[in-house]
Amino acid sequence: MIRTIPGMKTAAAVLALLVLFLSPASGQEVPIGRSLVQAALAADGEQRAEAVEALLAVEDSVDRVAGWFAEGRDYGDKIPTGWLEKTVIGSDGVERAYLLHVPKDYDPAKRYRMVVDMHGGVSRPKALTHAELGEMKFFWGAPAEKGGWILALPAGQKGAEWWTEVGAGNVLSILRETKRCYNVNEDLVFATGFSDGGSGSFYMALAHPTPFAGFIPLSGHVGVARLGGLQVHLKNLQNKPLYITNTEKDSLYPSAGVKPLIDAMKRLAVDVVWRDIPEFTHNPMYLPDERPKILDWMREFRRDPHPTFAAWEGAAGAPCRVHWLTDVKVGGEGSDDVFPDVNPMLTSTRIQLGITVDQAFAGPGAKVDTVAEESAAEEAALKPGDVIVTMDGAEIGGLGELRTAIRKKKPGDAFTLVVQREGKNLDLSGTFPKPQPRPAFPREAPFGTVDVRRHGQVFAAKTNRVTSFALLLSPDFVDFAMPVKVVVNDEVVFDAVVKPDLKFLVTQALEDEDRRLIYAAK
Repeated sequence: MIRTIPGMKTAAAVLALLVLFLSPASGQEVPIGRSLVQAALAADGEQRAEAVEALLAVEDSVDRVAGWFAEGRDYGDKIPTGWLEKTVIGSDGVERAYLLHVPKDYDPAKRYRMVVDMHGGVSRPKALTHAELGEMKFFWGAPAEKGGWILALPAGQKGAEWWTEVGAGNVLSILRETKRCYNVNEDLVFATGFSDGGSGSFYMALAHPTPFAGFIPLSGHVGVARLGGLQVHLKNLQNKPLYITNTEKDSLYPSAGVKPLIDAMKRLAVDVVWRDIPEFTHNPMYLPDERPKILDWMREFRRDPHPTFAAWEGAAGAPCRVHWLTDVKVGGEGSDDVFPDVNPMLTSTRIQLGITVDQAFAGPGAKVDTVAEESAAEEAALKPGDVIVTMDGAEIGGLGELRTAIRKKKPGDAFTLVVQREGKNLDLSGTFPKPQPRPAFPREAPFGTVDVRRHGQVFAAKTNRVTSFALLLSPDFVDFAMPVKVVVNDEVVFDAVVKPDLKFLVTQALEDEDRRLIYAAK
């Protein structure tokens, strides 16, 4: 970050910026506009605003400024490499650790593949430390070191799960910060993770696909994406390719339970590879055999920064940026017949008590943190704060013993518990419910759907329960001297020449932090 001396006037601050970016060592004259673009890219906050103000005062060419943003930063070569211990401050104000691997022979003139790997067990009360994140190198550390990638290992926790906007925001912040410091190839950024991390990579595909080339969910479940409270739907997976693995004997997400969702993705023509791996349980020991296949798959894909198709479906308030499609407003009348219903009904085979436990509780016993509605725990009158000390007569030393006792049960089985509550032992009993089919993605709030296909200057949209949406126009795919036509549900709603807006171009380019996404109008 470049900082000014408090009290400096804008002109003086901008002059100080220009001194830094006129590149006197090269012996070549640098356009003032380009220097100000570099200054804006390097600065934050008030300093960035000053650079933007100065840029707009001295430059009026959209084409020139677009070209300078497409060139991007002048990356320096005196920068840390290897495994780096870093931190990110989330939207909740909490600072969390992450590890970043930068190739030791990093060359700022080259653009590098980047992978973000999200860990499992993300609902724990405390975020992983740098040392604990080091254990996550098992998944992609060696391939990153050998292949010369940039690899980020972020830390999540309860309240910042990957399927919440706090957790997803941490991932996106790490990506933006890495792109500011290192020459990341924006078209070769992938998100992956195991277990909760796999479910998190599904969420990124559903809610934040734009910065990524593809997604690799390992032993996760796409339905977990709804647990953060934002309603996004399977149709959003049409935007990017996925390589998905599940295992036959997984106690959490067995292949048989995931298959209906994979079938639904295929009905939507999602670009998906699904690997149903026999025998393995919920552990990553299949990865050494699977990893070469994943690496081959990754080599096949580059992000198309300006795809000709963009789709979105969800409820009001859910993230809705898909490359050049944004600002979708849900509302109005609609019909369930406009788009095919690909929301499969699932019958869970998992036996669940319906609680979360306090993982900071040292025991003995398992301390109840939350109790789900309409669960076996609620029927048994369990309450937050209860400590489960026995189940069906078996002593519960901690969460492991509780899980073992639950695995022995079947739907419809009765159970007994002894719990400690306010210093007294209570006998409780209940029954594990028989599973009922439920929609994979609850549609509890009014939701809307839009897909848009771009043909030259024409954008043809099909919508349902959507009152408006916005299109970002790039000089890479729009001729601003010609009219732009927008057709919604076979009705022409816009047909005019759109004037490029230099201020919008600069503002959007700085927000996206992406040399391949340059938009001159909205």
